[in-house]
Amino acid sequence: MKILRVIARLNVGGPARHVVVLDRGLRARGHDTRLVHGSLAPFEASLEHLAVEARLPTTPILELGRRISPISDVRAFAQLVRLVFREAPDVVHTHTAKAGTLGRIAAGLFNLTRRRRRRCLVVHTFHGHVLDGYFRPAASRAVRLVERTLAHITDRVVAISPAQREDIVTRFRIADPARTVVVPLGLDLAHLAAVDAGAAHLRARFGIPDGALVVGYVGRLVAIKDPATLVRAFAHVAETRRDAMLLVVGDGPLRADVEALVAALGLHTRVRMAGWVEELAPLYATIDVCALSSRNEGTPVALIEAMAAGKPVVATRVGGVADVVEHGDTGLLVPPQDPAALAEAILRLAADPAERARMGAAGRRGIAARFSPQRLVDDIDRLYAAALAEKRSPRRG
Repeated sequence: MKILRVIARLNVGGPARHVVVLDRGLRARGHDTRLVHGSLAPFEASLEHLAVEARLPTTPILELGRRISPISDVRAFAQLVRLVFREAPDVVHTHTAKAGTLGRIAAGLFNLTRRRRRRCLVVHTFHGHVLDGYFRPAASRAVRLVERTLAHITDRVVAISPAQREDIVTRFRIADPARTVVVPLGLDLAHLAAVDAGAAHLRARFGIPDGALVVGYVGRLVAIKDPATLVRAFAHVAETRRDAMLLVVGDGPLRADVEALVAALGLHTRVRMAGWVEELAPLYATIDVCALSSRNEGTPVALIEAMAAGKPVVATRVGGVADVVEHGDTGLLVPPQDPAALAEAILRLAADPAERARMGAAGRRGIAARFSPQRLVDDIDRLYAAALAEKRSPRRG
C-alpha cells in the first residue's frame, strides 16, 4: 500500500514517537510510506531527527503547525491537496487535530474525483483529548461540531484507549461505533526496560543529592497538564519530606508561570526546571516517583515510559490514565485539580520504599508488550487491509 501520514509537527511527545515507529514498521513490511509534518511551535523541542535516523521519506509543510492562522492554514491545505493528488495514496492517515482537519478534507476532495476502486482510505487517530478541557466551552463545542462533520468522510477513527473511544462514541457522539476502533500507542521501550538500581542517572547534572527522594514530571507545560496543581501538591510534600525534590522535565508557554509559583511558594531550592531531556533512560533512573496532574489525557506516554523503567506513578484519574495505571497495583490515582490528594498519594509512596518497588515491578510487567512497536504495526496493517478492501469493494452499498 501507498500510505500518506499527516501530523501537525514532530515535537517531543507521544504522537511523534508513535508515527515514526509506525512508518518505520510498515516500510519494513514493504509498504510505501510518506510522513508529512509541519513546523514546531515556540517552547517545543524537536523529534524530527527520529524520522531522519529511520530514513523515512518525509515532506515538511512549514505552515502545518499547531497554531491556527487562516492564511497559513490555507497555504498548508493547498500544499496537502497537491500532495494527495500527486501521490494518489491508498491510505491517508492523519494524526492530531489540525492535521486531521486539513488532511481529511484534502483526502475527501481526492476521493470525489476517483472511481471507487481508486479511492483512498481515510483514517484519523485522536491522540490528545481535544474534545474536552483544552479550550473554553464555546470553542470546545465548535471543535466537537467540526469533528462530527469530519467523521462523515473518515472511514476509520482510531482511539488510543478504551476510555477515549467511549468519549468519542458515547459521550460526545463524534463517530459511528462501527467505524471507531481502539489501537493503543506503540513505543520503543526496550532501553527503559533495562533501567535498574545501578543505571546511570542525572542527579549530579541537576544538582540533586544522591539520597534525595525525586518526584518527577515529564511533559509539556500547558494548561491541560495543570502543572500548578503539581507544584502546589509538592509544596505539601516538601513540608513533610525534607529530602524531597521536584524535577520538572519539559517546557511550554506556562514555564514562566510555573517558575513564578515555585518562587511564591518558597520552593526554589527544592525544584529543578530541567527543560527538555532527550536521554530517557538516565532521566527515569533519576526519578523515584513519576507524577502527572493533567485535567485530561488520551494516553499518557510519560507514565508508560516510567512504568517501563520500573517506576511507580501517581496521576489524576482522567481520560485514558486508568487504562494504563491500575490503582493500588502499578500506581495511585487521585481526582484532578486536588493538590492535597495528589500530595497525600506522593507521601504514601515516599514513606514506603518497598511499596514503591512493588508497584514499579508490577508496572514494568507486561507494559512493553502492551505498547510494543510490533503490536502497533500488526494492528494498523490489519486495519488498513480490511478497511481498504471494504471501501473499494464493488458490493459496498
